[in-house]
Amino acid sequence: MSNKDKILSSITHATLCDDCLSNSANVKPRQTVYSICRSPGEASIIKRYEGVCEHCHKSKIINQFLNEVKTSGEKLDSLRSVKLNSENTPWYWEGNVQSKVVRYLVLNGYTIHSVADTISRSSGKDIIASKSGSELWISVKGYPQKSQHIQARHWFSNAIFDLLLYHDENPEAQLGIALPVGFTTYKNLIPRINWLKNSMPFQFFWVDEFGNVQVE
Repeated sequence: MSNKDKILSSITHATLCDDCLSNSANVKPRQTVYSICRSPGEASIIKRYEGVCEHCHKSKIINQFLNEVKTSGEKLDSLRSVKLNSENTPWYWEGNVQSKVVRYLVLNGYTIHSVADTISRSSGKDIIASKSGSELWISVKGYPQKSQHIQARHWFSNAIFDLLLYHDENPEAQLGIALPVGFTTYKNLIPRINWLKNSMPFQFFWVDEFGNVQVE
């Protein structure tokens, strides 16, 4: 992924100043971020204005992704599609859950390395992020609108299987499952996998309908 794509990926989920954007997108030095965001070719994609950065909460010149325009690159088109589709989907849709977790991670100092396209069901990890040299791999699931109980059990099982594969691939990576909060099926399944959580530690990232994220 190019520096431009990494920058646009980061500000798709949060409005950031150059310093925080440099850290989030892992684009160094900071002047590279400034040059890309200020370039005439990006004027229709990135809006720069004085405001409050969503990460450091300081009043600075911040960068905002304008999702109403087309961007180049398959990855960025996927991210844009997620944002546009999220307006017409329930809050517990997988893409919305994923977006809120990515935003939470960015605001808490994580660098986002990749975000899977939930619409095309692209293969790979749903979220790969890192902080202080430690990688975090997250499997994201929403909640089904049809055959809810049966389908939700399948999705939960798939998330657990994802973690088993992740752990086998890299035992040093931190692991997580992102789910929408408030659904009885998921709540009832949690106690049944406590043995796994004790032997292979991982975190739950619970997303509510207002976009708040609670880590358990």
